[in-house]
Amino acid sequence: MDVAKLEKLFQNISGEVPEVSKLFKKSGSGRQYYRLKSKKLSLIGCMNSDIDENEAFFHLSGVFGKAGLNVPEVLAIDESRQYYIQTDLGDQMLYDLVTGRQTESLDDYLLDQYKKVLSALIDFQTINQSLIDSSKYYPLPVFNRQSIEWDLNYFKYYFLKLHDITFNERKLQTDFDAFIGQLLNDEMHYFMFRDFQSRNILLKNDEPWFIDFQGGRKGPLAYDLASLLYQAKANLTPDDRNKLLRHYLSELESKTDIDAARFMDYYYPNALLRTLQVLGAYGFRGLFQRKTHFLTSIGRALRNLKSILPSLSALNHVPELSRCLHELVERIPEYENKQTEKFKLVIQSFSYLDGGVPPDTSGHGGGYVFDCRMLPNPGRDPYYANMNGMDKEVKDYLEKHEEVEAFIANAIEFGTKHIETYLNKDFNYLSISFGCTGGQHRSVYCAEQTASQLKKIFPDIVIQVNHLIQKVTYQC
Repeated sequence: MDVAKLEKLFQNISGEVPEVSKLFKKSGSGRQYYRLKSKKLSLIGCMNSDIDENEAFFHLSGVFGKAGLNVPEVLAIDESRQYYIQTDLGDQMLYDLVTGRQTESLDDYLLDQYKKVLSALIDFQTINQSLIDSSKYYPLPVFNRQSIEWDLNYFKYYFLKLHDITFNERKLQTDFDAFIGQLLNDEMHYFMFRDFQSRNILLKNDEPWFIDFQGGRKGPLAYDLASLLYQAKANLTPDDRNKLLRHYLSELESKTDIDAARFMDYYYPNALLRTLQVLGAYGFRGLFQRKTHFLTSIGRALRNLKSILPSLSALNHVPELSRCLHELVERIPEYENKQTEKFKLVIQSFSYLDGGVPPDTSGHGGGYVFDCRMLPNPGRDPYYANMNGMDKEVKDYLEKHEEVEAFIANAIEFGTKHIETYLNKDFNYLSISFGCTGGQHRSVYCAEQTASQLKKIFPDIVIQVNHLIQKVTYQC
């Protein structure tokens, strides 16, 4: 894949040569995103070799945009159909806000944002299907038996088997067939995102915008709602889930003639299906691939399962599946007591001229030390003299330099692999230190960015940030 093709598309739009910065690859996706910026314009470029997936995105983006729904606009497409440019919606994910909240329940602002999201979801779900070319749906045109079988088998092979849950293969398959039949009795003619969760919702000017809908297809209403409200890492309280469910049903009845009672017949079965799909994914990424940040989410997903089961009296007709699920719920304490919850990462900034490399006081012998003095230095400009790497002006200065981003990306890559290894060995401490000449600009900025990104990757570990020269200490 060639980023120069994205630069060419940008130049065709703006007439300017862009600065290019690489964004993080979306989890579980082969797509790679770049931010391309000039003095007047910021756009997002995407490279993806899966042309069918791209065509789905191009088509659906056009349909939704014309319908007035908040989605990115595709501005330019390379003739290969593997490169394209879309509008830049910024970096503020709903996910970051909900996982970074300081209270167990959603505050008024987050609750309001979720309500806006749910109102918009209904507009997507009930869009006139005649506007959509169903041949563009990817990878399937409808959420059918095959789709559901994929999810259930994913759960069986990557979660049940990897947990050594004993089950009768024939009886479990019979239960799967019965469960699929129950789900397929629902109406399947609405638009279904398939992966409707807070990572795929951006907030721009306090309004939700929606991305990653290229896997959409015809399907039921309940699945997307359950995907959002039972997202494991969002960790919504039962009370907040109920408030948002009531809001959705109120909006649904005001915008459509859909019977809320019939909707509820399928809501909890779809919530169960989504939870099993998520557990399968966590099992594959965590138990099979040994990626610890997926392992740390299993406990929350199992708690979701536990909260759903009392609402599923219909599980009486799937006894083998029901037995397996109740056995899994009994294992919740195993995950909640894991050492990974206690892991502590200390990230520091320091000055090479004023104190030098900080001594280790933890008893663990120290960790990584990165020398930031090779990076562009805002301290040479009097304008930045009384600022530090936490100030917006300094951030803006350093973000303009590609070598700064590459430096931080390397530190994060080292840190990620190290933390995963330590977690798997039940070690519970690591330090990462950044030094520059004065411990004011570059080292502070690199420490801040590294802490922020590693917290997203490992939300359950404790990260303590120490800016030694600035005399600032906090935990995130």
